[in-house]
This record gives sequence, structure tokens and C-alpha cells, in this order.
Amino acid sequence: MPFVMQLWNIYRSRAIGHWLQVNGIKVIPNIRYGDRRTYKCCCDGISKNCVISVGSHGTIKNVEDRIIFANGLDVVVKRLHPIAIVVYGACPDAIFDKYKQQSVQIIHFEPDYYYQLSLEMEVD
Repeated sequence: MPFVMQLWNIYRSRAIGHWLQVNGIKVIPNIRYGDRRTYKCCCDGISKNCVISVGSHGTIKNVEDRIIFANGLDVVVKRLHPIAIVVYGACPDAIFDKYKQQSVQIIHFEPDYYYQLSLEMEVD
């Protein structure tokens, strides 16, 4: 994705989160970054020492994307010092164990829980 679109999507995420908060809805900020160029601004507007979320869908299947994801997450954790990270998608130990060792709670939602639920419903 072109850099300007990556920036636009970060901006939109913050704008929507702000609007929700102003209207009384508690928000867990979703941290997204595209590539190295967005590492610098991906945490802008997010409070330190809070709960954040990250999605790993489409970011860890190939080696290059996995490196970008892992490096970006290092930047995020160093800047924000989250108390917990909600992970939607795959949550490989190779990436997330070091944060657990730093006392960051990792809350993982399986990437295919919707599919498992629908399959279970079909069987019943």
C-alpha cells in the first residue's frame, strides 16, 4: 500500500477511536503499521501503559511480512509499554513470548474461532 494510504488509515483509526470515546464508548486502540516507514507514527495518539490490540492476519505467513510485523511490534511495545495486548489472528510464541516475559498480558483470539463456531453449529 502506498505510504500516504498507510498514514491515512492510521489517521482514520485514531479519528474513529476519538469519536467513539467522546460518545462514551470505551475503546481498545488497534495498532496497525504497514512497513518501516509507519513505525514512527503508528503509536501517535495512543496512551502509554494501557491495553492495545494488534491483528496478525496477513502479516506473518511469509518471512518478510513476519519480520516487518515483529519489528513493528517491538517499536510499539517500547513506545507504549502496554499492560496487555489483545491479539486477533495467529499468536506465535516466537513473536509474543518475549512480551509475556516482560509481564505484558497477551490475550489471544484464535484466528479461526468463527469457522470453528459455525462448524460446531452445523454438527449439532
